[in-house]
Amino acid sequence: MTTIRDIAKMAGVSVASVSRVINNTGRVGEATRKRIQEIIKQTNYVPNQTARTLYQKKFQTDWADYS
Repeated sequence: MTTIRDIAKMAGVSVASVSRVINNTGRVGEATRKRIQEIIKQTNYVPNQTARTLYQKKFQTDWADYS
């Protein structure tokens, strides 16, 4: 499974740049954006939803079940 770090390494950019392209935020040069998007397409990269949920701290857990 390809990770955001793999994409960054292949594109020769930072993980932050890849994140900006994926989330369409921040400033990334057009040539860099296209290079990252092409690598994402070639590798069939899909962001890991579990990792994104953990990062955003949006848990769908009912803690009452664990008392």
